[in-house]
Amino acid sequence: MKSTEILRTVFAIASCILLVMTSVPFNLAAGELENPSGTATRWRETPPIRVIMKSTADWGRIMFDDELGNNTNGIRFKYILSQGWFKGNGSDDEISVGKGTWYDVLYNVTVKKTGDIVAFNKQRNDFNYTEMYADIVFEIDVSMISGYVWLMLAGQGTTVFQLINSEQQYTFWQEALSGTGHTRHVRRYIMLDSFFRAWEVSPTSVVVLTLIAILMMVLLSPVVPKKGRRFCVLKKAVSLLVQTREYLRSTSPRSALS
Repeated sequence: MKSTEILRTVFAIASCILLVMTSVPFNLAAGELENPSGTATRWRETPPIRVIMKSTADWGRIMFDDELGNNTNGIRFKYILSQGWFKGNGSDDEISVGKGTWYDVLYNVTVKKTGDIVAFNKQRNDFNYTEMYADIVFEIDVSMISGYVWLMLAGQGTTVFQLINSEQQYTFWQEALSGTGHTRHVRRYIMLDSFFRAWEVSPTSVVVLTLIAILMMVLLSPVVPKKGRRFCVLKKAVSLLVQTREYLRSTSPRSALS
């Protein structure tokens, strides 16, 4: 490879790095949570969050806490607003919301967990489909980028766990798990900023990433030895531009109204 080609390659890589760094907001890259009040506090109150469990299991729980009830996971209850069933519940089905202690047998070992828990119990071997909810205002540890929850599953049935921002009406986290014949406790991580705003890929980000890809293709095309291959590279660059234009059209306000 000639020295000019090496310099061109280095320049292309450096340009892409600079474009990425300038296109990502600093607070997003650093993983910081905005505090609109401007006060130096560790915990920030969330909008009302709806916790939903849709299940064919006879019981299920989601715990927003560590194993000892100290909230080192970065998420904790502040207010419990309401709770109830959407469908499928019987007269003896129960919902529990709040800080409590639960004992389970995991692989022949009895374990104890204490914390902020949303739970339902349909009595033993009741596998009818049900949907329950709990509306809760949480507090989030702003010093953490991600937190975790514990999903506690019965041995049979499938449970879908959902977290919905009730204020802005978007689902920011969801997971479906099925029983494997024994009780399980599964830890899952959540980006804490998701409690406050929906994560979206903006048109600006799409344009910037497309330009980076095209820049790489154009600047590195002289490195490709054969003319036919160079033509293919340029053809792909044009195709990326066309796809980006169609994406911007589909996400524009006019197309949304049509």
